[in-house]
Amino acid sequence: MAQVSVILPVYNEAKCIEKTLSSVLLFSQEKPNYDFIFVNDGSTDKTKDILERNLALKKASNVNLISYELNQGKGYAVKLGVSYAQGDYICYIDSDLAYALEHLELVIEKLECFDMVIGCRSLAANHFQTSRSVRMIAGKIFNILSRYILDLPFTDMQAGIKGFKNNVAKELFQRQQITGFSFDVELVYIAYRKGYDIGEIPAVVSEQHQNKISKVNLLTDSVVMFLDLLRIKYNDKIGRYK
Repeated sequence: MAQVSVILPVYNEAKCIEKTLSSVLLFSQEKPNYDFIFVNDGSTDKTKDILERNLALKKASNVNLISYELNQGKGYAVKLGVSYAQGDYICYIDSDLAYALEHLELVIEKLECFDMVIGCRSLAANHFQTSRSVRMIAGKIFNILSRYILDLPFTDMQAGIKGFKNNVAKELFQRQQITGFSFDVELVYIAYRKGYDIGEIPAVVSEQHQNKISKVNLLTDSVVMFLDLLRIKYNDKIGRYK
């Protein structure tokens, strides 16, 4: 049975991290071929304490925590987690479980035929419900810009669930330059340019996540993410992904 490593980047999730950890522990008991790596990206709330306390009590050998003091960005956290991951397949998923853990099984099934698999919210049955929020509309605009500027065919590159074959993950993250929210798009771009086969699965957003206050500042972060797209194009032009 293939071994699967799952990275969960965490930043200031004290309100929900205990519930997430409980779901992860239950899932890992039912599927012992999965191991999970929480990466605490310099949280300033009680996230780290909650994880350490609960992991010490549960003593789950296939659930681990990596932590550091200064916030470095989601892309940095995932990249660090991937450097520790040893599974045949490597995935990452949002730590608030905006996408249920059951999505991982769809990803792994698809990875039997593809090098990389990405979640796609527009393929989900509840897509029209989730697309009403300002955050979702901003995400759609960013994806349109991503497709136009980077010449990519995918309608959703930022859903927080993706999977890779081990060697593909190691190579892509080694070439990764962006550590902020746009790192998803950069990974897809590098993979697409290198000719890797990229598959998609429907990504169903949880109702709880739809009502959650986003950490993304729609004005400032949107500007940064737009500049990141230009940076990706520039990085490719000067050969940083080779």
